Amino acid sequence: MTIWEYLQEPHPWFDTGNYEPYQIALFLIGALLWVLVYFDTIRTIVKFKVVNIPLVAICLNFGFETTTSFFFVPNMGNALVVAYWAWMVLDVFIVYSMFRYGWKQIRTKTVRDALPWLLPVGVVMGQVLQYFFITSYDLPMAPLSGYIISVEMTILYVSLLFLSGDQGQTRLTGWSKFLGNLLISIMFFTKYPENHFLQSLCVTTAFFDIWYIRLLYKLNIGKWRRALAT
Repeated sequence: MTIWEYLQEPHPWFDTGNYEPYQIALFLIGALLWVLVYFDTIRTIVKFKVVNIPLVAICLNFGFETTTSFFFVPNMGNALVVAYWAWMVLDVFIVYSMFRYGWKQIRTKTVRDALPWLLPVGVVMGQVLQYFFITSYDLPMAPLSGYIISVEMTILYVSLLFLSGDQGQTRLTGWSKFLGNLLISIMFFTKYPENHFLQSLCVTTAFFDIWYIRLLYKLNIGKWRRALAT
């Protein structure tokens, strides 16, 4: 359902016809933890002039958010529609910052020199790929696309530690995205217990989320006092 079709009819704030109350609670808490990740990312951008989300993930995630805001509206109620729009708006600033500071993630001169055209192409391709995959193949709330992105995102978070060192990586982001993904994964396990592909994506995401946190501590990166500094 598109946002224009959605607005033609009244909808509850929390749709208990499609989801059990505990499933809505799990998703909402997980979503709030991801809002914390976004605010930590924006704080890091403003304070340290670095983007701590991998560039490929930003391109794909922005495509996911615009698609689910305009063309594949969540069916969990008005609260989640508002939340998806809020994520998209926050992501506009992150995408803008990617064009300003994203080069700091790149160590290869050839790739860095190509970023002025490579990043716009990545954003456009992210929009096209997410639109056609979600509207053609995904489940309600777009968990397949969301977790495919989550797998590549969490793997790239790990690689970013070795490529750029302490470039704005924080334990606050590490723990928030792990716990947020975990709660949302539990929710989708209960909603689609027969979908083993989705479950395998959730488990893979959790594995790399945990490894990322372990590396943050092992490499002494992203201490809490820095993450919470003002």
